[in-house]
Amino acid sequence: MGRVLSTANQKGGVGKTTATFNLGTALSAYNLKVLLVDNDPQCNLTSYATSNLEFSTTTDDFYITRRKPLQLDELVQVESHLWLLPADEGLVGAEHYLSSRSDREYVLKNALNAIVNEFDFILIDNPPALNMLTVNGLIACESVIVPVQLEFFSLEGIVFLQRTVSSLQQKNPGLKILGIVPNMFNERRRLNWEVLEALKKEFKGLIFETKIHDSVKIAESTGHGESILKYAPQSRSTKEYLSLAKEVLSHVED
Repeated sequence: MGRVLSTANQKGGVGKTTATFNLGTALSAYNLKVLLVDNDPQCNLTSYATSNLEFSTTTDDFYITRRKPLQLDELVQVESHLWLLPADEGLVGAEHYLSSRSDREYVLKNALNAIVNEFDFILIDNPPALNMLTVNGLIACESVIVPVQLEFFSLEGIVFLQRTVSSLQQKNPGLKILGIVPNMFNERRRLNWEVLEALKKEFKGLIFETKIHDSVKIAESTGHGESILKYAPQSRSTKEYLSLAKEVLSHVED
């Protein structure tokens, strides 16, 4: 059975989409079949992953007009073990249409039902807000990965996300936070270490050991529309994402 994970953080600018793409690519590097789902109206994951690839089926189709589940042949294949369900600008208007639907919280889950067992992992990239699209992403998944930038506002954001996860457990009983990823880490900044220690104290057992360091290579890979594994295969960042993927696998199997 495929494992469905969401990446979420109500705070923008934490590198969530970049982390989603690189984590998905790292999981696929272990010969796992991975589907990425762009559930964010900014469509950054789609821009990042597709480059010149063409597509016709998008997440907003399901929120706005479509009622039939997603089919495998409608996905975009990005690499040998990596696929994408893209988004386009129509997703901006999805909230309006969802307000009148009785199944408004289950649209994404229902869309993925037919193909969920075709993949080892499905990673859903959610908006940096706790809106109805994010609720769909959380209802559709079994657990949440939270990329954070190490500043003190991060603690507030995670507490708020924890409350949201708890409030949705009646509709998705197994929902939990799988782990928190220290992202864009700068070991020379004292503040980063202080916030990391505060996170470890406040959220015991939830902090991944792997830290994703702030990296020019990652920024460059984003600009080239490539994963860090492809752009700089020998870099520290590639090793970190491969390490994070192993941690995710161990957490899921626990």
